[in-house]
Amino acid sequence: AQAGVPPSRPALRRLAAAAPPLPVPWPAEAREEFVTLLGAGEAAVGVWEALEAEGLITAWLPEWERVRCRPQRNPVHRWTVDRHLIETAARAGAYVRRVRRPDLLLVAALLHDIGKGLPGDHSVAGEAAVRGLAARMGFDAADTATLATVVRHHLLLAETATRRDLDDPATVRTVADAVGDAGTLELLHALTEADALATGPAAWSAWRAGLVADLVGRTGAVLAGQAAGAAEAVGRGRSASRPTAGAERLAVEAWRTGGPVLSL
Repeated sequence: AQAGVPPSRPALRRLAAAAPPLPVPWPAEAREEFVTLLGAGEAAVGVWEALEAEGLITAWLPEWERVRCRPQRNPVHRWTVDRHLIETAARAGAYVRRVRRPDLLLVAALLHDIGKGLPGDHSVAGEAAVRGLAARMGFDAADTATLATVVRHHLLLAETATRRDLDDPATVRTVADAVGDAGTLELLHALTEADALATGPAAWSAWRAGLVADLVGRTGAVLAGQAAGAAEAVGRGRSASRPTAGAERLAVEAWRTGGPVLSL
């Protein structure tokens, strides 16, 4: 994946036939190499699919079988669940320098929808599944808890930013309470972008990015111990300089037609 070349089929078949199963928990070296594969970006997608075709992925992650080739319910998605997950991890590779724990970002990106195929809310089901998965992969208790929180709340920032009043202090306080700390907040921010970009062209825009960044800034201020009033002032300043959804639509229409547009 790092070299950007396809893997050898005979080598993969030999690996699938001869390699012993990974011990539980995984050795640190195995976990680090797994994360390195995820961090290879777009080149990792083809390698991952080749590994999956030989049954290696489900040998390492039995839970993957539930999402393999599973169709999405929402038509905004362009990929099946399994392809969406590896695409999200590939996108997340571009944000590893924005977070303090790149390994947790990449693993969370790969597993954020692992609860699909289980009964109930996939975020809640995914949180429980990831706790077992992370422990089996050799993450310690603190890292396991962080991964579980990120998977549980991977939709929180986008849904709150686009559906709730960000000027309401209770909105920001609710997000801060759910996130818990600044490290988890930055992981969620990066995952939100990677998830949307891996979903399809309709899932992300400058308007959504601005709203999410606004919410992250306010939440970060609260988590840093600043007064809620100061956080609101920061948010209002950003809101004043950010175009509204209506203004963004008019700008796109003006660019498309090459002339002025009229709003009634």
